[in-house]
Amino acid sequence: MCDDRGRPLGYTRPRALVHRDGDWHRSFHCWVVHGGSPSNPLVLLQRRSPTKDTWAGLWDVSVAGHYSAGEGIEGGLREIREELGLDVPAADLVHVGWRREQVYHENGVIEREVQDIVFLHREVDLLALRPEPQEVTGVASIPFRQLLRLTDGQLGSFTAPGVRVASNGCVTAASFALYPPDLVSRSGGYYGKAARLAARLRAGRGRVIRRRWW
Repeated sequence: MCDDRGRPLGYTRPRALVHRDGDWHRSFHCWVVHGGSPSNPLVLLQRRSPTKDTWAGLWDVSVAGHYSAGEGIEGGLREIREELGLDVPAADLVHVGWRREQVYHENGVIEREVQDIVFLHREVDLLALRPEPQEVTGVASIPFRQLLRLTDGQLGSFTAPGVRVASNGCVTAASFALYPPDLVSRSGGYYGKAARLAARLRAGRGRVIRRRWW
């Protein structure tokens, strides 16, 4: 539990009650940049499991999850392992800032998050990924420019290469036709800000980024 600036309140509540009452809590967003050009870097998207209580079955940021009580950055590293099967040292993450998000879902869930926004620049073999199938059912690679055009309505669809995750955890090569309604809706120009920072990271300028609120 935290306040709207991400400062711990010193107590915890069950996840179901946090989402029922709309309590502020901290979460982790990681964009994995894994190729492309400096002007149009490739990023990974994950397809959320259809059993998730928020954004079920939609395509989202590479890694997105909640911290457990008392966790710091180790909670983000845990989320990367669970959702992509990647072991990443904390030193490889570039923390670019924090973001607040409030969403009222149709199922009654009230999501009030203070999100740590980090980037990871790493070449990735999609077939070597080992996502947790209860969390992620697919991973796609998309140029950020095309992702932005999808999210702002300039592009009707885009076919992206990736992998499908079976219920037993096996991954197979696949291609996915992505449409604007298939993407998690994010406010405040989130995708555009992420695209600009991904380009800086791809060009080798990520370490000059200063932490800030989005």
